[in-house]
Amino acid sequence: MIANSVIKVDSKVTLRYAVSLADGTVIEETGDKPETIQLGQGEFINELEQKLYGLAVDDTDEIIIPALDNLFGDYDESRIKRVDHSVFDDGAPAQQGTVIEFTLPNGSTVPGIIREVTDENVLVDFNHPLCGRDIMLSVDIISIENA
Repeated sequence: MIANSVIKVDSKVTLRYAVSLADGTVIEETGDKPETIQLGQGEFINELEQKLYGLAVDDTDEIIIPALDNLFGDYDESRIKRVDHSVFDDGAPAQQGTVIEFTLPNGSTVPGIIREVTDENVLVDFNHPLCGRDIMLSVDIISIENA
């Protein structure tokens, strides 16, 4: 490791981090166990990686990413669909507020938020669950390796 190195595009970084909403709801975190990521390899969301550039070992930072930055896309009303109850497993009926992963015909998956459950069908919002939300990235840089 190079002394006094800073995070660059291709750095290997060991850090603790938490991604949370503006209201403090934690979405993902490493907790006490640091995680090592290789930047530029798709291991971390690109827009969040870019916020790390220039940080050094022992730096801590709280980085706000406003919803206006469209990190998770624009909210699109056309992505709200009514789905038949038969799509859901009988053992786990749809419940309002639940995020469920749906499998598309091509085999890929997409998250959907259950917005409403009626006798006739289920209203599912297929916009990304974090779309239109302010996000905070809290980081604690443990080590940096630069080529």
